[in-house]
This record gives sequence, C-alpha cells and structure tokens, in this order.
Amino acid sequence: MSSSGFRVEVMTQQQKRTDRQVTLGQSRRDFLSATGVSVLSPALLDILGRRAMATGPAARIKSCLILFQAGGVSQTDTFDMRPDADDSIRGEFRPIESSVPGMTVCEHLPLLARQMDKVCVVRSMHHRMLCHNPACYCALSGRAVGESKAVSSQTPATREDYPHFGAALAKFRPTPPDMPSFVSMPFTLYNGPAMTPGQHAGLLGSHYDPFLIDQDPSAGDFRVDELATREKLDRGRYQQRRSLLQSLDDDLRTIDKSQAVQNMDAYYQRAFSLLTTPLAREAFDLTKEPDRLRDRYGRHLVGQSTLLARRLIEAGVPCVTVYSPVQRIEGVSWDTHRDNFPLLKTTLLPPADQSFSALLDDMDQRGLLDETLVIWMGEFGRTPKIGYTQSNNTNNSTGRDHHPHCYTILLAGAGVKAGSYFGRSDKDGWYPSENPVHTGDLGATVYDAFGIDPHQEIHDRFGRPHRLIEGQPVPGLF
Repeated sequence: MSSSGFRVEVMTQQQKRTDRQVTLGQSRRDFLSATGVSVLSPALLDILGRRAMATGPAARIKSCLILFQAGGVSQTDTFDMRPDADDSIRGEFRPIESSVPGMTVCEHLPLLARQMDKVCVVRSMHHRMLCHNPACYCALSGRAVGESKAVSSQTPATREDYPHFGAALAKFRPTPPDMPSFVSMPFTLYNGPAMTPGQHAGLLGSHYDPFLIDQDPSAGDFRVDELATREKLDRGRYQQRRSLLQSLDDDLRTIDKSQAVQNMDAYYQRAFSLLTTPLAREAFDLTKEPDRLRDRYGRHLVGQSTLLARRLIEAGVPCVTVYSPVQRIEGVSWDTHRDNFPLLKTTLLPPADQSFSALLDDMDQRGLLDETLVIWMGEFGRTPKIGYTQSNNTNNSTGRDHHPHCYTILLAGAGVKAGSYFGRSDKDGWYPSENPVHTGDLGATVYDAFGIDPHQEIHDRFGRPHRLIEGQPVPGLF
C-alpha cells in the first residue's frame, strides 16, 4: 500500500461499465437508451440474474447486516483496552463501564456502552494479511489470499476472486423479484487505483454482484436513480417497452443462442419488476422515517447509511454491507497511521457510537435482531504498541500500524451470546490466547446460520469446481 493511505472513491460511470463487465454488446445498451429505458443501468442489470434456490439444512436466520469499518479499527482503543499496560500500549483513552458488568468500552463510546448487553465482543479474530486489499478480501470473502491468486497491496478485484458473503447468499438465498438480494453502500473501496477485492461476486458471476448505492443517503436530494422512474413514464408505457424488448429478444434468439443472451432474459424481467412494484422504492425511501429517528442515527453519511440498511433488512434483503469511513474523501478512514487519538476522538468514534447504538436499539425494538446477524468489523486491527511499524506504510509516533494477527469485531442478533466476550488476546494484545477465530471460520458460521453448507462446491465461469469456504463454523458463538 502507498503512504497516502486507504481511501474510498466515487466511481465514474465509465469505471462502472468497465468493472461490471456487462455480458451483452453495446448494441443492446444503445437500444435501451434509445427507447427510454436508460434507468436500467448496468449496475442494476448485473444483479438481476437467474437465482436457483438451494436446498439444505433449515436456516436459523434470514438476514445479515455487515457494518464494515474500512481501514481497520484500533481494538486497544475501543473494545479490548489495556488500562494497566505501559503508556506505549495503553494510549490516551480510558475505559468506562457498560450495561454489562465487567465489560468496559472506550470513554468516547458512551451511547454504545448502554447497548453492550446486545453485543458479543469477539477479541480473537486473526489472519495474516498486512495490506488493505488482501485483508479486505480475506474479511469479506473468508478466503485467505493465495487460495485463488496472489493479491498484493493494490491488486484489483477480478472474476477469479471468491465471492463476498452477500453474493453467495444472493445465489443460495435469493429474494422475490421485487427486492435485490445483496446491497452495498455508500461507495466502493479502492486502494490506490485498484478496486478492493472481496466486494462483489467474483467467480460466481456479475449477476450476483451487489446492488450498489453509490451515493450519500444523508444528502437532501438522495434517491436511488435505478429505481426512480422518469416523470410521466407510467406503468403502461413501461409495459409497452417491455413488449418491444421482448420482440427484440425474439429476433436475437434466431441469431444467437448463447448462454450469455439467455441469462440476460432474467435480468430484464427482474429489472422491470423492481421498477414497477412499490416495495423496493419504499424500502429505499428514507423520508418514510420520522425525523426523530433520523436524528438518532445521525444526519451524516454513516448514520443515514446505517438507517437505510435497517430499512432494507426489514424489507427482506438477505445481506446489506455498509462501508463506513466518515467521508468519501481520501485520508479519512480508520487507517490511523498518524494522529490516532485525535482522529478517533473527534472524527471516527462519534458517528460510529451514534449510528451503531441507534441501530442496536432500533432493531431490538422492532424484533429484527431475532433473525438478523449484525457484524461490526474492519479488515484488521491496529498494533498494540503506538508507533510500531510492521507493514510497508509510513507510520509515526502518533499512530498505530496494521495488525491482522489479533483484533476485535462485534456481533449482535441471530442468537449470539449477547453481553459476553468470545475469545481472548494475550497480555498486550498481540495474538489470540483463547478461542482464535479466522475470517474463514466467521464466514462458515454465517453460511451455517443461513442453512447453507459452507463446504459445498461452487463453479466459476469455466465450470471448474471450488469449495465455497474452507473455515469451520465456530462453536459457542450462538
């Protein structure tokens, strides 16, 4: 990784077209644009694939909400603090008591402290990826780098990657046609020029990619363009254009019988379903929420993205991922190589505290935690020792470097043992000392909770078999 740090970036439309690798030629897209159906963007069409329901053990949960803290949160300064350690490890912050006796959190998380009775703190997460891109890939797919390709600090996402958890859920636990099966927001992660791997469906194919909301839900003019029908374009006119598109498809079939063209049929059918039914539009409409609740989550990018994620979960979307640096500009993330303590205190912890505490309380009151697994995590933690360098970054005496060898995540809902710790780190927090959990084990646990066999075969575009994940479900978490 370069010394400029981890960043997020709004993709241009040209980048989106390149990254999505749309299967059909430009002529089909030109036709749609000419007939006024340009609202069917590649980003929407690519997720509207043919979904085969998989049989397997009964699912214990219906949905998973991943709050991904891009850049890597310092566990020593949040949920696995060392108040009795040397100053070089302990740092500037002090612990406070929470709603669970004996479970302390950082003094700058006062709202979340009241909700810790709903949370399981896993203090023994680990993997070996020191750079952001391979670490994100490992965290979001559960696959160690090297199982599919050699990923360097800035290697981009490709169709050879293993899928994000949500993409596998989109394949094996798809929704009805009027809702997307996998949503991510409010931006795409990049490391330098490379789109971070682990965010899409990889080898499963683009039709299981997430429905990307590449906008700020806290903006006054926020709306999901792919679901916003043009003014004066009523349902009848959409049906007419649907018939016109069907006529074109009939002509194409006489010329091209390829699987690519046949697969696109389902994309368009589902696209029209999303555009002409109210359920999806309602789910994405934050104005339906009372001002009081929107204020409780926070009128900022993190807060309103988190609230929108709750709406989507409640509407039946199986997996939503919210990427959560505070701003969509370079240099503002959890990647605190410099100024760790002032950044955490003033910029990073306050919106996380506000939004995550509101989510836990809100979902609990609505009964959503019973069947939803909430995961609050980053791609790794930060070094216990301040100023210590172990990656290829420029780290100074005011920051903490990347630390994948032992870090902390939070789980809530879905029957996890709330108000408890799982696993333990060693004396100063360098390595797990009890119940280590690899990211592959976390992924296997998620799949198992959905009733999906984590070790079943999946196939890439060439028909080659792959194991869905190599980890094992973690006993004792539920």
